[in-house]
This record gives sequence, C-alpha cells and structure tokens, in this order.
Amino acid sequence: MKESIVYKRLAATFRPYLKTVTIILICLILSAGLNILLPLTSKIIVDQGLLKGNMQAVILYTSAAFLIVCLDKLLNVCKETFRAGLSAQVTFSLFEKAYLHLTRVRMSYFNRTNEAELLNQIGTDVGNVSRITDSGVFFVIMQAFSMIGGLCGLLLINWKMTVIVLCFLPIKYVVVKYFVKRRKKLVGDLIEGSSDFAQWFGESVGGMKEQRMFGLIPHKHQQFSSKQRRIVESERKLSLLDAWNIASESILIQLLMMFLYVVGANLIFRLQLTVGGIFAFVSYSAYVTTPVFAILNIGYMLAEVVPSAIRYYQFLDWAEEETSNSVTPASILTEPPFEDHIAFHNVSFSYTNDEPVLPHVSFRIARGEKVAIIGANGAGKSTLLDLIMRFSQPDQGIITYDGIDIQSYEIDEYRSQIALVSQQVYLFDTTIFGNIRIGTEVTNDAIEAIIAEVGLEELVQNSADDFPIGSNGSRLSGGQRQKIAMARALIREAPLFILDEVTSNLDTAARLNVQQLLKTRLRDKTVIIVTHRSEILAHVDRVILLENGEPAQIGSHSHFMTCHAEYRGWVLGEEEVSIK
Repeated sequence: MKESIVYKRLAATFRPYLKTVTIILICLILSAGLNILLPLTSKIIVDQGLLKGNMQAVILYTSAAFLIVCLDKLLNVCKETFRAGLSAQVTFSLFEKAYLHLTRVRMSYFNRTNEAELLNQIGTDVGNVSRITDSGVFFVIMQAFSMIGGLCGLLLINWKMTVIVLCFLPIKYVVVKYFVKRRKKLVGDLIEGSSDFAQWFGESVGGMKEQRMFGLIPHKHQQFSSKQRRIVESERKLSLLDAWNIASESILIQLLMMFLYVVGANLIFRLQLTVGGIFAFVSYSAYVTTPVFAILNIGYMLAEVVPSAIRYYQFLDWAEEETSNSVTPASILTEPPFEDHIAFHNVSFSYTNDEPVLPHVSFRIARGEKVAIIGANGAGKSTLLDLIMRFSQPDQGIITYDGIDIQSYEIDEYRSQIALVSQQVYLFDTTIFGNIRIGTEVTNDAIEAIIAEVGLEELVQNSADDFPIGSNGSRLSGGQRQKIAMARALIREAPLFILDEVTSNLDTAARLNVQQLLKTRLRDKTVIIVTHRSEILAHVDRVILLENGEPAQIGSHSHFMTCHAEYRGWVLGEEEVSIK
C-alpha cells in the first residue's frame, strides 16, 4: 500500500471530527499570535525600562507579559480539552472499526492468525495510529504558525543575522532525514518481530501440555530467547537513535546560539543593535528554528505511525462476508415450506487454486429429513458444513435454502435458521445459563427444561447460579461442554440443526440421550449430522458417503453396513475406540 493512500485514509478518519479540529486550530493560531508578542515586550522592558531606569515601563510591560502568558495558558487548556476528547474519539473509532470488521471478516482470515497475534497487532496498530492526535502533533501545527511571525520579527530586527538562522535549516534537514529513514526501518523490524513473537507465544501457550509431555520446554525456551532478543535489540536501537536525534538537535541549536551571540555582540558594539534587540532576536530565532526542527521531526514521529497504518488498513481491506442482501427465509415469513430444505447444485470449492476440496457436488436434503455425512479425514465434511453456514463461498454452483440461493439471504437472518453444535465447542466466560441463553431471550424455566433434556441437571444443581465456567469452559469436562453446546442449539428452536461430531466427548448415557432427542424434540427438524457412531446412524433417514469431496454414495446405514466394507470399518472402529 502506497504511503499517499495511507495519508488519504488517515485524513478521512478525521473528517467526522472537522469541527473539533477547527476549534483546536483556532486556539493554536491565537496562542501563536500571543506568543509572538512576548519577545517584543522583553525588548521594550530591557531597552526602555532597565537600561533607561524607567520603572513605569518595566511595570507596564511586565504586567502585559504576565497577561499574555495567562491568556496563552487558558487557550492551551481549552485546546487540550478538545484535543484529549478528539484523541479518545479517534482511538475508540479505530478500535470499533477493527472489532466490527472482525465480526464480518471471512473465516479464512482466522486460519492464518491466532488470537494472541491478532490482539497484539490491533492494539499496537491502533495505539501507533492514534499518536496523530498526540499533543506533540498539534504542537508542530502551532509552531508552524509561530514560524511565520518569528520570521517577520527576525527580518524587522536585523536581516543579516536572519541569514545565519536560515543557513542552519538545510543542515538540520539532512540530519533529520537520516534519522527518519533509520527509524522507519527499525520500527518496521520491531512491528514484524512483535507480531512474530505474539503468534509464537499464542501457539506456545495453547500447546503447553504437549510441550511438557514431549520434553519441548528447553527447545521452546531457545525459541523464546531468540525471538525476544530480536525485539529487545530493535527497542535498544530505537532508544539509541532517539538519544542521537535529541543530541544532534541540541548541538545544532547551541551552535546557532553561539553564532548569534557573537554576531549580535559585534553589532551592539557598533551601535547597530540594542541589547534588548539581541534578546528579542534570539527569542524569535527559536520561533523559526523550533518549528522547522519540529516540522522536520514530524516525519520522525510518523515513522511509527505509517507502518502501523499500512498494516491496520490492510487488515480492514480483508474481504468480508456478504451481508447486504435482504431476502428473508420462508420459515421466518411462515410461507408454505419447500420440498427441498437444503440443496447443492453442482457446487465446487477449493481453498486455493489447487485441486478442489469439493468438486461438482450435488445432492438434496428434504425438509424434516435426518441426514448423516460420513467419510475419511479430509473428505470434505467440515468444508461442506462451512458452505451451508456461509463461512465459505462456492467457487462454482449454488446452494439453495427453501429453493433460493443462500447468498441471496440477509446473512444474520439466514443463520438464525441454523442451530449448530460444533465439534470444537467454544463457551464464553460467563455462567451456564448465560452460555445457553446467548443470542436469545428465553426464560429460566425454558432453560431448565432444556438442561433436563441434555442431562445437565446434576452439574447445575451442584453449582451456584453465578458459577463461572472459565475461559472457553476451562472448569468443565469435555462432555459437560458438549452438553451445554447442545442445550444452546436446542434453545434456538431453529428449523435446521447441524451436529458436527456431537457425541465425540459424550459417555454412553449421553449418546443415548442424543438418540432420544432425534426422535422427540428434533423429530420435525431438518438435521445434518457428522458422526461415525452406529447408534446415531441407525436413526437417520439417509447417509451421504463422501469420498474425495464427492458424495460417492447415498443410502441407508443398514445398506452401507452390509455392502460397504470401508464404511463398516469406520463405524466398527469408532465403537472399538469407545469401548476402550
């Protein structure tokens, strides 16, 4: 992404706050105007008051200087009030855009990152981009206004000494340009290193049990040291660069002051300049050099902003799910149901441009039908479910729901028709009731009825009402987590249920409970279930056997158990694992 595009997008970020920015700029202009008057009052105090023994002039102009300073500080407080509000609003807006984009970004994005890396990236980038609203940036703007008045003051006092001041500016430009170039490179290295470490750290924490079991801790510690040294070294170089930048600026300013005092003294001795005049000139020279130094240093300050802004906007540019369509499912409108609830029409899908995961898939699932999907690992079962739930989009062909292409539906309304129990259950860090209720407005009585149906009574009875289950249900067993997920799906009363390996963490009694649910509460629902469990397969209407992403055969469980050796091996193998 080009920097020019980044600057345009940053400017667009401030467009909603134009009124606030205008007020801040007015305060800055007035403050700059007041500050320009201070060297003049100092000149008069020295020349007309101190050197001539005029106490009245000293009192008058020191009082004027005091009033100017008071007004300037009041303007500064006013400016800072609006600036702090602007900074908070911009930071909130950047975080909000990132969060809302996360809620709609295509699921493929989450396959290339982890939550630790993502949190670090968004936090770092928003923090760096928000630095545009720091007081230092607006200080530069104020100094730019001061520079114009300061230059006029220099020319009025002595044009020869003004030339000396102007000659120093190109030298500072070359020095600062060098530091900006170095800082951009170091900041880029630091961002890359921090992102790499966050990704590694997230994976390391997630696999802590495996690290201990396989004796990987010494190896992981070496990786930790290597990645942290890279970050620490980048931070050390940045700190050193900052020190050199400050030192070079101080040296150049002191060198300029030395020349001004030497030349100014010579002019005073020749009676071509007053004592008050040289003090005023030195003050005005600061009005010129400081803004130039600050303006040139803005590139140094933005060296952290631009790389983060590029990464932030690249994240915002990641493709989102299509949500703008407005067709409402027939089941919401209570229209007569279609014969086919879900149908695949010559659907193909691939994650890359390589061999398709699903090549030209076609099948139909009738309303109220119970259909199992079975196949070897990698056969495309999860991909098939993702396509139905619109977490992925077909490369070719269409999927219809109630006879209409699912891409035509408003996505939230469409997903409200689906109740999902995933193989990888995610639970929120709240209570059991809170996890079951999410996304719905149901009474506690309704939840208690569902809890009884899925076999969670004992857990609920032995827990307090506000019992927190921990991050992702860390305080629960795998079976308890699976039951909560089932209860959460049942409470939605959706017409279509998707059960992905729903019995994988359940004991025998709980699996029998699932069978009972298929015959009772889910009797009139359309159910798509991924399982190898014989007792579940015996209660479905049809089984779709996937081979290499294609529905190779469609039939009954009893038929496949009799005629398909590989199918029989999957089912019997699952039962043997369960027995063990």
